[in-house]
Amino acid sequence: MSDPFLITGPALISFSGGRTSAYMLWRILQAHGGTLPDDVHVTFANTGKEREETLRFVQECATRWNVRVRLLEWRSRPLGQQGRGVPPEDRYDEVGHNSLSRAGEPFKALIERKKYLPNAVSRFCTSELKIEVMKWFMQAQGYRTWTNVVGLRRDEMHRVFKQIERNEKNKECWKSVMPLASFSGATTANDVWKFWLGDNTDPKSLTHELPQGFDLGLYPYEGNCDNCFLKGYQVLSHLQRKEPEAFEDWIAMEARATALASKESGARFDADWSYADIKRDVAASPLLIPIDWRALEFDAECGTWCPGEAA
Repeated sequence: MSDPFLITGPALISFSGGRTSAYMLWRILQAHGGTLPDDVHVTFANTGKEREETLRFVQECATRWNVRVRLLEWRSRPLGQQGRGVPPEDRYDEVGHNSLSRAGEPFKALIERKKYLPNAVSRFCTSELKIEVMKWFMQAQGYRTWTNVVGLRRDEMHRVFKQIERNEKNKECWKSVMPLASFSGATTANDVWKFWLGDNTDPKSLTHELPQGFDLGLYPYEGNCDNCFLKGYQVLSHLQRKEPEAFEDWIAMEARATALASKESGARFDADWSYADIKRDVAASPLLIPIDWRALEFDAECGTWCPGEAA
C-alpha cells in the first residue's frame, strides 16, 4: 500500500496554523526524509485576525523542522481592479514573520471592497483571504493544475465526503487529497493531541514535558482566528469575559460595514447578535463562567469550517 504522506508535486500543503495541519505537515516531511520536493509548497494565508499564538506556532514549525512555509496575504487593489487582467502574483503579498499583518489589515480591506461582512452563509473571509490567495500563489509559480493537501482527519468523515464531492465536480484547478483520513494514515483528534501534548490534559497548564518540545498553546475552541463569529455566542461571551478589550476590533468592523452599506440597522457577522450585544451582555454579567472546553465541538482549523476548505 502506498504511503499517503508521500506527496507528488506539483502540490500545495495547506497549513492553517492549527495542530492537525501541523501534524500532517510533520508526517509528510517524515515520508520525504525531512526535505520536500521543490514542487511541493507549504503555505499559510494570514487574514490579519489570526492569534499571535498561531503565528508563533507556524514560525516554530518552520524553524524546528527546517521547512519553508510561504506566508501569504491578500493584497488590496483599487476598486476598479476586480481581478480580471490582474496577474496572480499581483493579487497577494508574500511576507515574513515579523511583517505579518496583526491588526486585521487584509480582513478589513476586503470588507471595504465588498461593503458587507462575511457570515455563516458567505464566508469570504476564508474563501478569498485564504483559498483564493493560495490558488493565486500556485498560479504565480506557473502551475495550471496541482494537488491540494488538506488536514482532514479520519474522525471528520462528513467533511471528507464533502471534499470528495467537490473533487468529483471538477470545478477547480486542483484535486484535494486527505492523507490523515486515508486508511493507512488514519488519524483522529486524539492522535493529534497525543502527538503534541502527550499526557498533558490541559494545554495551558502543563504537568508533563511536551513530546515535540513545543505546542500551539490554545484550547480547541479558541481557534486560530481570534474571535471568529463561527464560535457562537457562548464561547465568544466566555472570551469577552477573559479579555475585555478583545471585541473592540470586531465591533469597529461591524460599525464600518454599517456605514459602508448606509444601513439604518447595524451590520452583523451573525444575524442573531452583534459583538456589541455580547459586550453589553457580558458587562451586565461579568462573572467568569467556567466552560468545559473538552465538551465543545469546535475545530481550530479555520478551513474545515468553511466552503472550499481544500486550500
